[in-house]
Parts: sequence; C-alpha cells; structure tokens
Amino acid sequence: MTCYQALCLHFAIILSLLASENSAYTRLAMEQLYSKIANRHMLPADKISLLLNVPRGYVYEEFIAKDCQQAYRQGRRQSGLYVISPKKGPLLVVYCLFLEDGGWTVLQRNTGPKNGFWFRSWNDYKAGFGDLESSHWLGNENIYLLTRRNAFSVRFSLTDSEGLNHTADYYSFRVDDESSGYALRLGTYQGQISDALTVMNETGVHDNMKFSTEDRDNDRERINCAVEYQGGWWYDRCRSADLNSDKGIFWQGLCDQAHKCMKDTIMIKPNGKNCRR
Repeated sequence: MTCYQALCLHFAIILSLLASENSAYTRLAMEQLYSKIANRHMLPADKISLLLNVPRGYVYEEFIAKDCQQAYRQGRRQSGLYVISPKKGPLLVVYCLFLEDGGWTVLQRNTGPKNGFWFRSWNDYKAGFGDLESSHWLGNENIYLLTRRNAFSVRFSLTDSEGLNHTADYYSFRVDDESSGYALRLGTYQGQISDALTVMNETGVHDNMKFSTEDRDNDRERINCAVEYQGGWWYDRCRSADLNSDKGIFWQGLCDQAHKCMKDTIMIKPNGKNCRR
C-alpha cells in the first residue's frame, strides 16, 4: 500500500469514527484552539480567522496537518497562514508556501531592511517574533520541536537586486534542543549558488554551530559576531551566510554590500525518508 492510499484509508476511518456519538476525537472551538497554539504571540487573536485550515465553529485537533506538506497532500493549494500539529509537539501557526513540488513550512522570511528588527535577545529568537505574513523568525524552540521527530529538507531562497530568485537546498535539516545551543545540522547540498553553510573556509563553517545572539555568544571568533552583524545566527568566524542581520542579507558569492539581495526565505519540507507522517 502506498503512503497516499494509506492516508486516504486513515481519513476514511476517522470520518466514520467522527460520525459516532462516542467519538474520542478532540473538538476545539476557535477560542480553545487559539489557547493551545504555542506561538500565538505571533498571531493576534483578532486574526485567527486568517487561518486557512480552520473553519468557523470548531475543528478536530486530530485532523490538523503535521506540517505544510501534509496539508498539501490533503488538497491544500492556497499559500497563507495555517495551524499545524507537529508530531508529539504543540500546535503552531505557520506560513505555508505551496509550490509545484509540494508544501513548504516557512521558518524565516526577510522582506527587506528594518532597523533593529533582527538584533534581538536569545529569548526572542527562542520564542519567535515578527509578522508571519512578512518578516519573521518562527523561533528556535519551535524549529527544534518541528524537526526532532521527522526527516526534513531545507531550502534557502534568495532574491537578488534584479528580482531573480536563487535557491540552496540541503537534503537534511535539524535544529538541536536549547541545552545544545540549538545547533544546526545539515545534510547534502544541492543548489544554484555557492554552498555557504557546510563548506569550511576562512570564516569557518555554519553547519554544526550553536546559535548566537547579542546576549549568548556561541561563536568561535574573539568578538561577538551577533553584535558585530546585529542579528542572530549560527555564527562561526563569523559568517559566510547570514539571513538575520540588520546589516543586510549576506550569502557568500551572491549577496553582500556591493550586490544587495532584496529578500530571503528559509523553508522546510519532509525529505521522503519517513512514510508515516
């Protein structure tokens, strides 16, 4: 039986169970759903109606997709705000970007210069901040909870000054827990631009580095790279890539002070290693 056939059978069984009066599934009203969202500080209560997979009235928690790829498999095609239910994790509100190759869960978006937006504390980067429909960081703790149970690929998408889009894909992506400094774990690279994250050069290598902020210096340089570049990132000595900087988007060989990039997005999708979602 294919994953798709198994998924269809799964939903057919659930629908039959929901039809019974003794259903064990959890029905949540809008207010109850909102109270269970771990990053609800990124979604004002008066905007809960913007969630594209939450109908008026109530929703069954067990029906909520585990990530945007599962929402895509359920037939969703409109990009926007969705509530997801990561495996063995809390409910999260995320921006789902639906492309020809499936549903991508957006972790970060930088839509252009905003003075002081990226220069924040460890706790800010831990919890997440910003506007989910614009510039934002989903939160290191939320990214850890999303990626700890399943195998994901990650795409770094950058738009240059001429409006051309460039991508860097890594076959596996994971962020460790806070006790490990939210260390970055990447797999095999494939893309149209330089591999600025897993190749060792004069600025070190970002892969396997702990996250650094202005109040938590985990880099290997004598200065605090987060203070130097006014952001939060997996700095080493200090950077060959940095998408969370008030000094501008940086990706070695593509984005720098002489060749400015307009915007970027970091997004993840299951890499197909696990069938059961």
